[in-house]
Amino acid sequence: MILALLVASVLSQAAGEDAGTAPPDAGVIEPPSAQCTGTPRYPPSERASGIQGAVVLRITLAPDGGVTERVVVSSPGPAFEAAALESLSSCQLVPAKIDGVPAPSLIELSIEFVPPVLPWTLQGEVVGAGLGEPIADAQVSLAGQETRTDPQGRFSLTFDALPPGDAWVQVLKEGYALKAFPEVFKSGQRTTVRYGLVKSRGFETRVEGSRLLPSVPDADRSPQVSRFSLTRADIDRTPGALEDITRVVQQLPGVAADPDLLANFFVRGGGPDETIVFIDGVPLSNPYHLGGFASIINPLLIESADFYAGAAPARYEPALSGVLDVKYVRGDTKKLKVIADVSMLTAKVRADIPLGIEGLSAVVSFRRSYFEAYFAVLKALKLFGQNVVAPDITEAFARVSYRRGKHLTMLTFTHASDGISLVVNPGEQVLINFAGDLKLANNAQIISLRHEVDLPGDSELSVTAAFLRDQNDFDVKGTISLGTEALRRDVLVRGDLKWVFSKQNRSSVGLQYAWREVNLIGNLADPRAVPPWAREPIVDSHRPALDIHPWLTRNLLSVYAEHTFVPLEALAFEGGVRAQYDVSNAVFTGSARLAGAVTLPTHTVLKLSGGYVLQPLQTPLALDPTYGNPGLQPERSAQLIGAVEQPLPFEALLRLEGWGKWLSNLVVNPDSAAGVTAREAQSLPVYTNGGTGLAYGVDLMLFGRTRQFSYNLGVGALRADRTNPLATASRETYPVQWEQQFTAAAGLSWSPNSRWLVTTRANFRTGRPYTPVDTFVPSATADFWVPVFGRTSGERYPFFFELSLRGERRFQWGPLSCAVYLEVLNVTNTMNLFSWVYGEGNFANGEAPTQGRFTHLPIRPFLGMRAEY
Repeated sequence: MILALLVASVLSQAAGEDAGTAPPDAGVIEPPSAQCTGTPRYPPSERASGIQGAVVLRITLAPDGGVTERVVVSSPGPAFEAAALESLSSCQLVPAKIDGVPAPSLIELSIEFVPPVLPWTLQGEVVGAGLGEPIADAQVSLAGQETRTDPQGRFSLTFDALPPGDAWVQVLKEGYALKAFPEVFKSGQRTTVRYGLVKSRGFETRVEGSRLLPSVPDADRSPQVSRFSLTRADIDRTPGALEDITRVVQQLPGVAADPDLLANFFVRGGGPDETIVFIDGVPLSNPYHLGGFASIINPLLIESADFYAGAAPARYEPALSGVLDVKYVRGDTKKLKVIADVSMLTAKVRADIPLGIEGLSAVVSFRRSYFEAYFAVLKALKLFGQNVVAPDITEAFARVSYRRGKHLTMLTFTHASDGISLVVNPGEQVLINFAGDLKLANNAQIISLRHEVDLPGDSELSVTAAFLRDQNDFDVKGTISLGTEALRRDVLVRGDLKWVFSKQNRSSVGLQYAWREVNLIGNLADPRAVPPWAREPIVDSHRPALDIHPWLTRNLLSVYAEHTFVPLEALAFEGGVRAQYDVSNAVFTGSARLAGAVTLPTHTVLKLSGGYVLQPLQTPLALDPTYGNPGLQPERSAQLIGAVEQPLPFEALLRLEGWGKWLSNLVVNPDSAAGVTAREAQSLPVYTNGGTGLAYGVDLMLFGRTRQFSYNLGVGALRADRTNPLATASRETYPVQWEQQFTAAAGLSWSPNSRWLVTTRANFRTGRPYTPVDTFVPSATADFWVPVFGRTSGERYPFFFELSLRGERRFQWGPLSCAVYLEVLNVTNTMNLFSWVYGEGNFANGEAPTQGRFTHLPIRPFLGMRAEY
């Protein structure tokens, strides 16, 4: 690297005075010069940091060319200063001249340091897609280099320089379809991958193109059904995801949601407490901020996510409907990596940091919302009152990893908190309106310690210990004041062993102990006369308040076992069982599953899976000894799922599933205050296990791509009814509030090169059921209006439709890989109805409450920028 001459100044006045003569009125000045050869040595101690920068030196020269003073003006660090001063030995410095006479001179030099490109190693294994059997002697090639896999399917390639163009790794094996995988050169790092190949077929075509587009998944030949694998990139490719992977899950078939307002979702006719969310194996009691506004899952930390819409494996705690399993990055790195993302919603940063000891590293992340400006616009549109305090979401994450040979230890701390205050002044006319104010706050922490041991083959042993604390506060003031404080504490210890016996047999076994304590205290409107599984409009029902203090403690001992048996290459079976016993309450729960898959000569994969689940009750009030029933038993679900996966000849995959779910032992309560009074008069518990349910449907998913386009379509149709034998005021059997009978989500992405990505997504959903307000009658005290409800789930809201766009431009700025993105949500400005809203009316003037609309949000843009170092 040549030393660059930035500034050269001649001290002509000083030179004249030093010579004892006055400087001439006019003279010829020749500026100083520097002739340098070679490249400055990059400090070895800084190679892991990858810092690129410059050292600026101010050098004073005597008339004879000698250096009389060297001053460091600016520098990235001491090591760079020493290297810059050392590099001066390769420079010839010539002083300035005045009328041909050398004079004292001042030179400023900038010495640039560019980190050397360190070797990048790409290693991993090539396996059969679906069953994961190793493929030996497969050719793996990239940028002119190639190698072949060993008998265990493993390979390794090392690159000393950045491969030109988009890096596509090609994997070729006779009898299997040629496939390419996009990879990114990572200087000084080791990338471990797992490439899956499918058997070749005569009509197959594999498309290469921009690596910003997702590859089409191969047909899954394993017996597992209803599984969707997601990545962080899926968030970027989903307009309206708002940096949230749960909003990506909302787009899948069989999933009901209110995607414009809330991030929570409901799986195949099941309620919110029938789906469990895990982060790194730890189940979350409340995975959402602000009651569902956004999830606490940090998108910058996601390594992978698996969503099961049914028949989840036995390694997960039993759930009647679904499981979302999110895995965060491990954080073991040898080079500094920083990702920063700033949008109109949040600012977030992640840093992977080597800690100077071989194998020791850390990853830290922070996310903070700033909805203040956004809510200022909503206030101006009179969607919220002027005294509303905008939502506040804060998250922090730190993980220290230590890898030593086959051992990896991770210590993790996670913090998440939020708060919001909705205040409506008397007489203030806004869209979200009620008499009073509402405050929500949540504060959660997770501390976990995990140790993993890589065993021979693909086997693994892991041990996890975790502590979770989650506190939720709710306070509402109006015609009546309500408020609750809920505190949940969990201690979890589990061990898991995955062992691969052979290509035909593999097993997983595990043990788990969980201590859980839920403490709920406060006042809440009596829900015991509200029909279960039903939804009412936003209206003050004037139900009496209950003073509650349920305290629930569980000591759960669990054991599970799973086994996969592959007797033939085209035939596979899977089975799993989980037994779980609550020592404190003498309650048995668990799950069992059996599945099979066969691959036809047309590469069509046929699957059939059946399972049975007993899920512990999640509602503390229902188990309260005063108002509930401590003797309630687990709710039950039997599931049967049939699936077909068919690769298509134009680089596409079609998945079709038909499913049925039979529910029993559901917790029910009366649907009227008279029903509650009657059971209390007979000394019968208000809550009992007597409900049943039936849900069934069909889900279709299509994935495809061309060289510059990718597309996907998800369609779901379902019916979900449940029966409440305690109902007397209305019908016993009715659709649940989470039933959206038809959903369709379509996405199209265009990427002409590795810099541009443009995506559009359309979302259609039929309306959810609700219980209408038929009329209002005077209260017993004749001073306010009381709503009279109609038939349970007797009406449906109108359909929901939204079209959203997202554009992203990626570019390189020095050492930074950058992206600028713009999203426009609800492009058509469709004012979808979320709920009917009723005010208080004016009883003194005989004016009953009137019906208003609480709509989803209007058209709105979001702008953001992301940079990675």
